[in-house]
Amino acid sequence: MVDGVLMSQDILVDDFLTIFVSSTLVLIFGGFYVGIYTAIKVNLLKKWMMPLGYFFWILTAYCLYLMGSLMHVNELTAKALVVAAIGLLLLPHAVYYMQDHVHQENEH
Repeated sequence: MVDGVLMSQDILVDDFLTIFVSSTLVLIFGGFYVGIYTAIKVNLLKKWMMPLGYFFWILTAYCLYLMGSLMHVNELTAKALVVAAIGLLLLPHAVYYMQDHVHQENEH
């Protein structure tokens, strides 16, 4: 097992750093996506910068895919990662919609 290629049953030792870095980049790129989306909605950034936010979401989804493929996740976990990526895409939109809706109700 010392010379062994496996750190556990499914993760290769050579892939550990890539998995660690891609997992970290999921958090960083996801934060950039949410931050850019929020800054645009509160008019701190121009609306034309939204594609940059979506680009960070694409990077997040790719890092999730890379992490999942290197970890040899099972089918259920792969579906959960896809749902997480889609949830990250839609969650800021839902929060902004609800906040805007509540704000409009309280003004009238």
